[in-house]
Amino acid sequence: METDGFVLVKPSRKRRIKSKKCPVLPVNNVDDEWDHPLDLTRVIKQVFTEDSVFCDKISEVISSQDIEQIVCYGIGRLSTCKLAQFQFAVLVNVLQKSPQIQKCLVFDPVLSQSERTFIAQYMEVLPENDMCGRRVMCNTLFYMIHSSKRMYDNVLKSNWDQLKYCTLIGNSFQSYLLHSTTSSLIKQVPHIYTCTEHTKEDELPKFVSHHNVFNNTVIMEFLSSVDTDSVFVNTLPADISEDGLEIQ
Repeated sequence: METDGFVLVKPSRKRRIKSKKCPVLPVNNVDDEWDHPLDLTRVIKQVFTEDSVFCDKISEVISSQDIEQIVCYGIGRLSTCKLAQFQFAVLVNVLQKSPQIQKCLVFDPVLSQSERTFIAQYMEVLPENDMCGRRVMCNTLFYMIHSSKRMYDNVLKSNWDQLKYCTLIGNSFQSYLLHSTTSSLIKQVPHIYTCTEHTKEDELPKFVSHHNVFNNTVIMEFLSSVDTDSVFVNTLPADISEDGLEIQ
């Protein structure tokens, strides 16, 4: 079992949640060495040229919501995953377009030291895994593309009494209502289920560079009518490592 990831998989559980598929890029040594940082630099330039409208939309939200920091969870392997490269490239371009952002924090347990070093040129890499339980005290954009439901739920749980500070870019919560049973959502991700009717979802423009990078991705704002007096307010963030889930 992995011990340094967002989650662990229980040996007793037979069913595994599938991880998101990602085009694999050739590298010589993905664990210790990354020989292709120039590839990602080119991707960043490509996004700047071809997807300025996409990045501008996110920058407009940052401006309108007076967002001061970005927290990025689950960015993926930049050395081996093309989708992760595009998602990171968008984040870099958004930061360049949003000078009001004071801090951008990134964490993914799968990142190698070479990838962390590259990312550190643009933003701060968190040293420890907080299980998506970071509590924020200023207007914050959580950038979590294709994360698992439990990762989103932990973000909500950690900030349940102050969702006014939170904006989230990730999988549509409305799609969970359409494709999951009510009982399973209440049991597994009660915060998502409870706040969905108080969540405003806004579609993103078409991402030109690659059609699979931001599919089912929306910008979510949490309205003031969220029931912050619910039974979830005083609970601690769930320890995802005990839930037998994987990043997907």
